[in-house]
Amino acid sequence: MIVILSQPDLKTTQTLASLTLNPAVQTQTLFNPEPKPQVKAAPKVLPKPDEPKLAPIAPPANAMPVATKAVPLPAPVPAKPWEWQPLVDDVAARFRTDIPDTGGLPLLYMAVLQDDAEWISQLISQGASATEVTPGGDTPLCAAIRHASPETVRALLYGGADPTQMNFEKQPPIVLASLRRGSDILRALTAAGVDPNTRFASPVSRSVLERVMIKDLKHSLENDRGVTPLMACAARGDVEGAAELIRAGAKASFCTTRYKRYPINFAATQGYLFLMRIILGRQPESEPQILVTVNLTQQRAWVTQEGKIIDSCLVSTGREGFDTPAGRYVITDKHRAWTSTLYHVSMPFFMRLNCSAIGLHSGYVTGRPASHGCIRLPYEKAKKFFGLVGVGDEVQIVY
Repeated sequence: MIVILSQPDLKTTQTLASLTLNPAVQTQTLFNPEPKPQVKAAPKVLPKPDEPKLAPIAPPANAMPVATKAVPLPAPVPAKPWEWQPLVDDVAARFRTDIPDTGGLPLLYMAVLQDDAEWISQLISQGASATEVTPGGDTPLCAAIRHASPETVRALLYGGADPTQMNFEKQPPIVLASLRRGSDILRALTAAGVDPNTRFASPVSRSVLERVMIKDLKHSLENDRGVTPLMACAARGDVEGAAELIRAGAKASFCTTRYKRYPINFAATQGYLFLMRIILGRQPESEPQILVTVNLTQQRAWVTQEGKIIDSCLVSTGREGFDTPAGRYVITDKHRAWTSTLYHVSMPFFMRLNCSAIGLHSGYVTGRPASHGCIRLPYEKAKKFFGLVGVGDEVQIVY
């Protein structure tokens, strides 16, 4: 096989060098096969073999400048107005910006339902009436009380709401407040001049009775007359509410007009010892120093003062069929000379327990059960116990 080696001529060498050094020319040659008018360029000088770098090729002196087309900037897109999105934004935000159809309800009433005291103040400052009644006969203040919102109640009262204005339930606001826990609301109403001894109006509507969970209170509202807020708090065991009403001037001596029941009777029916003590005049933070203990098995009673026994004696409790019930009680009233309304017998130094028919008193003592339910003490011991204990002190009956 014969291979012929030939040396390329000078023109071929220059062409290959120009393609290697100018990629643009190479690209134009590859992608623009159609011939274009040639521009006479200055002769290129090939680099010497010993030069480390190649000098950049200057553009032709007679090359025409390439015109660039100006691209216009896009017009600014206007910002999209904010729209309320359900399940994303707060409902209160929609009421402030895009008020929907309220169904004829006053806007202030809607603010009450939203529990927005700041919005209520703004609406009142802009002329909204704090006493405007809804088409159904409800008032903003009564709605705020039902929702147990003290800040909303205060905002309405500061804005001129009538604290005695009744709603469709025909009940004063303070008696409605006594059916819900919220001493702050009671304090705001009494500070606005409401009488804490205001009574429930009769008859009581069904919508009010449906909110009463205590059977004793519900029965009194249905069948008795003249129930007061203090009685309602006592029946519900609302210690804070009862204490607030008493501080505002509520009378524990007021009773219902039909069955003559007092606030202490409502608390005693439920067995609220601490609340009974408050109604009886004891301070909420005080603790009883005197405690009377009656042991049904030993037929014995003793008095302790700050944990130390100071006196004791034999007793006679209820016999079979008239058993003295065990439990914890409060002495609700004392009578030096008392005659039983059931058995018409004398009971000197009578100390009643929980407003009930039983108590401690002087009587015949055998050291075994013998009474109709009361705790009999020897005469001298009954007299001494009567002097030691006071109304509001506690008695525990144990086995």
